Amino acid sequence: MKLLNKESDLEFLSVEYENIQFHMLRSDDRLSFISCIVCVCETAQEIIGNWRAIQNMVAVYHQHSGGFDAWNMYLAFVSAERISVWEKYEIENNKFSARKIVLDGLQENIDIDQLILELERQLFGSDLKLETQPSLVQENSTDFGKYYRGAPLDFKNESKEKRAFMVDKIIKSLNSDEN
Repeated sequence: MKLLNKESDLEFLSVEYENIQFHMLRSDDRLSFISCIVCVCETAQEIIGNWRAIQNMVAVYHQHSGGFDAWNMYLAFVSAERISVWEKYEIENNKFSARKIVLDGLQENIDIDQLILELERQLFGSDLKLETQPSLVQENSTDFGKYYRGAPLDFKNESKEKRAFMVDKIIKSLNSDEN
């Protein structure tokens, strides 16, 4: 999944906050729609002083009243300056209106394409790689595999009975080892 820079009318924010740049990003996947309003601030103090008012304006002027809007809407606050851990925690853990991300300590004059890559890492884990490794068999481990291999995983009655029989075999095996 990718984030795309979309033209959107964010004038309701731009008029109120002249020192902050606003960008609208949207996912390219129709089935898992995500939107993100990026607020690029010159200082950390602009974020700290304005994030609540910005979220309120987004809630009033941009979001629908449908109940799931807050879970597919993000507000990303960006600054080259560092924000205190406590302030960042407070902003990111406030779930009113939208989920929030604070990207601080970034290079000055970061362009939107770099921000998109960073937000894709934050939102989608795009930097994660799945590596396959051969499973290591421990020689001295108890081999329960012989008791549960081939267990049916469906909800049929005969499958449930077979799994119950397998569990009984394991319990009997453990009880016989104790004596």
